[in-house]
Formats: sequence, structure tokens, C-alpha cells
Amino acid sequence: MFNKWFKPTIPILRINSGIDHNSAKLVEESLKPLTRMKALAVIINSNGGLLVQGELMKKKIELFAKTHKIPLYTFAEDSALSAGYYLLSIGNKIFVDETSLVGSIGVLYLNLKIEKLTRKLGFEPRKFSSNKKLFQNYTGFNDERNEEMERIIKDQFGIMRQQFFDHCDKYRPQLQKQDSDVKDLIYNANIFTGIEAIKYGLADEIGNFEEVLNRLHPDCQLRDITRIPLAQYYIMKQQSQ
Repeated sequence: MFNKWFKPTIPILRINSGIDHNSAKLVEESLKPLTRMKALAVIINSNGGLLVQGELMKKKIELFAKTHKIPLYTFAEDSALSAGYYLLSIGNKIFVDETSLVGSIGVLYLNLKIEKLTRKLGFEPRKFSSNKKLFQNYTGFNDERNEEMERIIKDQFGIMRQQFFDHCDKYRPQLQKQDSDVKDLIYNANIFTGIEAIKYGLADEIGNFEEVLNRLHPDCQLRDITRIPLAQYYIMKQQSQ
């Protein structure tokens, strides 16, 4: 019975949400060292989010693995899309399920034109900005198409898009060896199944975290280090009753 307390451990970090400030904070609070660690496993189930927060999370996870000199394994469950894939790709080895949804490498900008609706409902938007055109286009209070602002926004998101591409090329150098048609497919925000992800070099192997880690490190015990937010804990507790 006491042997399990002396076994080496593998911390399991779960990211089961959008990539945003809250999930970045959760990663920071969860990454606490355990005794005799042999590896770090990050399990991702995310449809994406903010690239900036993804970069912050990436740095925290990598620093933890580097500081403790342990390999980093990443696993995709239902999905690892957009900023979710941004994190998945940092693993020394990447594992997916056959039916995982992987990829969506690119940047999405959604702008809803709501000025007609607000006028119909009787709302009068108060606009405060030193750049009126920029405010109107970002908030949707402008029904007219502004080609100049579209170009500015595309340029801004083009920089983020290139950052994503460079990130993937760095962590998945095998992608650079693909022919141009495959590269166009990968870097055009397309979504792939786990099997396709392995075929195109976005992932390495099929496997769930328990099976893989028990095979690679049979002498270790797996320990979930993910700190569940208090509000979510009470919701889960109520659901279980």
C-alpha cells in the first residue's frame, strides 16, 4: 500500500475550456511541482480562443517542463482547434484520438453589424474613441462597408496569422516538408480528424493519456493537478447528488 506513495509521478493538467484569461490563470495556479516527476501531460479539449493567452499558457507550461527537466506530452480529446491546437503542438510528442478534431490553424475575426437593430429597439450608442472609424468597425455600429478599415483589420490579423504559422513550423518542423498543396490545406483553417492529423504531421500517434502514459512510464502514478474553480466545483458537486 505504501509503495504507491513512493512511485514517481506524472502531473496531469487538463484544459477543458476556451483559451482565455481564466484558463491561463488556471494553468498558472495548477502547475505545482510534485515529487520525483517523470513527465508532464497536458490534456486539451478546446475549440480555441485568444492567441495571446495561448502564448502565455504555452510559456508557463514549457517553463515548468524545462525547469524540472521532464518531457512534455500533449493529448487532444474531443477537439484541439485554433488556439487549442497552438497549445497541443508544443508537446515533445502529440497524441490524438482517431476522431479528435484537430487544426483550424488561422485567425478568426467576427464582427456583427447591429446598428439597424439597436436603432429599431430604441438604443442610441454613445461613441467614445479618438478613432471614430476604428470604433465603428470593431463595435458593429456602422452599416456601411469601409474598405480602408477592412484592410487595416486584415493587416492586423495577418500578423497574428503569421505568428501562428511560424509557431507551427517551429514546433512541427515536419510540416515544412509537406508539398505546397498540403501546406495550403493545413494553413487554411481546415479541421482534421485525429487520423488525418497524423497523416499531415499535425500529431504523432493515436492514444489516450492513460494508455500512453502507462505504456511509456509503467512505474509512475498519474496525478491530476488541475485546480477546479470553486464555482465549478459546487456545480459539479450538486450535479453528483
